[in-house]
Amino acid sequence: MRRILVALLLPFVMAACQSSTVAMAPPGQDAAGKQFNPPPPGTAAVYFYNPAAASPVLNVSVDGLYIGQLGTQTWMRAEINAGHHVFRCRGGNSGNGIWLNLAPGQIRFIDVQMLPGQYVCTIRETGPDVGRASVLNGSRALQQ
Repeated sequence: MRRILVALLLPFVMAACQSSTVAMAPPGQDAAGKQFNPPPPGTAAVYFYNPAAASPVLNVSVDGLYIGQLGTQTWMRAEINAGHHVFRCRGGNSGNGIWLNLAPGQIRFIDVQMLPGQYVCTIRETGPDVGRASVLNGSRALQQ
């Protein structure tokens, strides 16, 4: 009975694992992003991160422009012109968004995740301490 149960559940477990993987950035880019260097003049640095241990792949966009995908415990850094912007996540058949005003030189952190059992991805700004810790504990996803 136990073997039958394992055999029946194995495809679902494998699908869940595969659905949360994304292309990863080279180790040098991961290390460079974890330095939290200031952005170029006139821009802000925005770190998008997914701290969840289990999550589907989530698409991230800024002002309708695709930035990349986040899997479980991954992050990306985007340098964005100062000003008012809409940040969106999309996972499965759902999406969510927030508006933020970025000032030149800022470093901001945005938590993007969709926990098991949820139908809508969440996207929210977090403080620097939580954001930095999540980036340091994660791996850099390859951006588009």
